[in-house]
Amino acid sequence: MVKESIALSYQEGASDKVYNAEIIENQDGFLVNFAYGRRGNTLVTGTKTKESVTYDLAKKTYDKLVKSKTSKGYKEKGENGQVINTVTDKQDTGIRPQLLNELTEEEAMSYIRDPAYCMQEKFDGRRRMLMRKEDDSVQGINKKGLVVAIPKDVSDACESIEGPYILD
Repeated sequence: MVKESIALSYQEGASDKVYNAEIIENQDGFLVNFAYGRRGNTLVTGTKTKESVTYDLAKKTYDKLVKSKTSKGYKEKGENGQVINTVTDKQDTGIRPQLLNELTEEEAMSYIRDPAYCMQEKFDGRRRMLMRKEDDSVQGINKKGLVVAIPKDVSDACESIEGPYILD
């Protein structure tokens, strides 16, 4: 018997994926099962609980799984098929960082010498993109494309740079 379930989807560019999760009851307790894959294809199935657990533990596991997927951009589908944004406190900018392309030494030197580009070594292990909007506001953007807080001194420094731009 299914106690709780959710159907999530993720669409961006050519990517169209689904992720389903459920808490089911069996004679020994509860299991948390999942199924995922490309929409329209056979889904990969599995379980997050190898053995039956208490409802409280199953619910905790289920909630953690759903939170993990929604934080990656998956959205819940409502009864009428419309997508519901389950991450209501996050603003998606639509900007996604791209993987770096390999450059020759000559190409790298041309960017280093070009005054339109600048760079610095990454020390703290955090990746932040900053986007200057047309209304002169600066937003921090994480690797998932969501708006995040940035330190005031960084925001102030970015405000002093002219024109619209994206810093990575």
